[in-house]
Amino acid sequence: MVERDCFEKQFGAGWLSAYRYAMEGNVPLEGICDKLVSALAKTLRDNGGIPAFGDMADILTQGRGLDLMAAFGALDDLVERENGHRHTKIAAEVAKSLRVQSEAAGWNVEASEIRARFAEASCSALVERNYFAKARHPLLAERNFESYEQVTAWQSRVEEISRPQISRIADQLGQKPDARGLRAPSRLTRKERTVDLLAENLLDVKTSNRSTASRPG
Repeated sequence: MVERDCFEKQFGAGWLSAYRYAMEGNVPLEGICDKLVSALAKTLRDNGGIPAFGDMADILTQGRGLDLMAAFGALDDLVERENGHRHTKIAAEVAKSLRVQSEAAGWNVEASEIRARFAEASCSALVERNYFAKARHPLLAERNFESYEQVTAWQSRVEEISRPQISRIADQLGQKPDARGLRAPSRLTRKERTVDLLAENLLDVKTSNRSTASRPG
């Protein structure tokens, strides 16, 4: 139990709910995705989105004249300007990776597409840092999975299912990098109302009572 408490302390608000849900085992992956996307939206709103996102996107789309080291230096300067804001640091690493990929592809990509890729990759990186990187070991330790390969396969499936939702958040982020008013997209699963749960419980009780009454004395 102490070890489980230590694991849970790693997670921030919202992300912990997704972790606990996954720990239940045999839960719908879509439900985990809903919790992750909700946590991502909240994290972006609560932390001012990604400070310097626009400037970093400009380095990717307009700074083609900069050599690789100069581009990396400019990205590092932006992180320093934002006082090491965690989201800016993560996005800067994403931007560096995309810059290398763009050069390797001969810049055969439209500027608008690069910006969209940057927003989506930054969102995915936030999910990785806030959730998957912290959840993989506990899920193995608690024997929800038998091997690291099973954990990574599970993660890949969750990422695949949640990709359209994350893309919608990325679209909002690209338009408003400060994440003001950013909202999680529609859920993949139906949110159960309290009245529905009560009705279901009452039905279970009635069914149980009928079964008891029909038993021979």
